[in-house]
Amino acid sequence: MSTFGDRFKKLRLSRDLTQEQLAEEFNDKYNYSFTKATISQYENNKRTPEMSAIINLVDYFQTSLDYLLCNDSYILKEMSGTYNSSGNSDYIDLEDTLVMINNMAINGKVKVNDKKLNEAQTQVLSNCLDIAVELVKRNAL
Repeated sequence: MSTFGDRFKKLRLSRDLTQEQLAEEFNDKYNYSFTKATISQYENNKRTPEMSAIINLVDYFQTSLDYLLCNDSYILKEMSGTYNSSGNSDYIDLEDTLVMINNMAINGKVKVNDKKLNEAQTQVLSNCLDIAVELVKRNAL
């Protein structure tokens, strides 16, 4: 399970920044006084930043608040571009989810081992997801 600290660290590493570099850049841009130790505590889930700092982190990393705060079902819905809510925000429909993933793959938004899928891989994934949807519909799983 992903935590705030895991995602925060992943965002820092995606920019090839050390904890010190992040603290310096973030402090300069947003007038904070984070230290390397502060960044480390956030990454290790020892502390959580104030909401105002989280909002600024979202801006700094150009990510979503839902991603940073680990609201995965909302992120999946948001990334798909289309989602018809069944009225219960605690659950997502498996068929809808597979269709969303398929749409994301077709639109080039799926990676494996941090590499975008090529056209052949996208087609394989799409075919597999189509089969999974059919199996779900037939109650064959």
